[in-house]
Amino acid sequence: MKQDELDNLIADLKPASVAELADDAYARRPDVAQVRARAGASTVNPRLVPARRPVRRLALAGGVAAVAVAAAALAVAMPSDGPGPGPGAGHDGTLDTRTFLLASANTAAKQPATSGACWYKRTRMWQDIMPFKPGPGVPTPKRRPLGKPQNFQARTASSVEDWACAQSGTGMRFGTNGPLDIKVTFPTAKDEAAWKAAGSPPLDVNDGTTVSKPRMVTYRKGSHLVNPLIGSHEIEWKTIAKLPATDSALESYLRKLWQQDRRGGAHGYTAPADFGEYVFVSAWDLFMTPTTPGTRAALYRILARTPSVRVTGQIKDRLGRPGVAITAKGTSVRLVVDRKSAQLLDFEDQSSALPGKPAGGEYLAFESQGWVNKIGATPAR
Repeated sequence: MKQDELDNLIADLKPASVAELADDAYARRPDVAQVRARAGASTVNPRLVPARRPVRRLALAGGVAAVAVAAAALAVAMPSDGPGPGPGAGHDGTLDTRTFLLASANTAAKQPATSGACWYKRTRMWQDIMPFKPGPGVPTPKRRPLGKPQNFQARTASSVEDWACAQSGTGMRFGTNGPLDIKVTFPTAKDEAAWKAAGSPPLDVNDGTTVSKPRMVTYRKGSHLVNPLIGSHEIEWKTIAKLPATDSALESYLRKLWQQDRRGGAHGYTAPADFGEYVFVSAWDLFMTPTTPGTRAALYRILARTPSVRVTGQIKDRLGRPGVAITAKGTSVRLVVDRKSAQLLDFEDQSSALPGKPAGGEYLAFESQGWVNKIGATPAR
């Protein structure tokens, strides 16, 4: 990217411009505030945190309200007799943070540059459903809830498909399909019995309920619901492929955005003092969009020289896929990266969503992504 193009792009992302985005779009996206606030020392407008919207897309059919916060189980540790040394491993087979991230950068850089009509991704989300308990900032509702009070714990899991398609000019068309492959589990037989005694009520899933039928929705407006984010800055889909492809240029670009957010970003957001934390929390959005191999490699190299970022070991995610866990000091976020392909497998946020709620978490598994020729199509396997 030429310097003048980069300067223009940065200018377009200034907080003053971002602040003009429709408030109702942000109100439908409290995850924007939550992830940033929970992952670091950020200032957030309280009105942006009324509910959880971890997946950025148009809302599907509504359903029974339930609090999706509870103790999110950590991914199971990979057995000691698992795969031997691979990319990023030291002589003794252990993983060194810098070595692994630089190896991932080299892997990403070697991947072919691709493009297409529509970017597709399929995401799976787990939600922990807890009984309502009043606490600080969570008073007992004045009105009695409909039906019997919930006295059980449950976990729901479901998937959703998303498409982002370029149109003529600067237009974009989006599509979403879900919830798909709904599963419900209970921690104990007592919880399941209590659920049945309550009349087996529908439970929350990904913007729907356990009785929701999959629904395909397409739309042209409301791109604020799906744009990737760096701090408070939305990155328009058609500029993603133009992001800097060298680590020096990408770091310069990210530092300018960080400095703007340190002074105060859109909607009350203030960036953390640690630049590495700022980049790390935004990294998953960039890894899940059609960035170029150069941009992905540059992002890994920036993380490799960030003191607050560290590899914590090899694990298996909830889908049973082996990966490498990466965290950053001062955050509750953990990323899981495939060791061979350098692809992002999972995003975890192990903090509580609302004041007075038990320590809970967000867990998103990225099942598939790639280019397709139209909404409704899926990448060939």
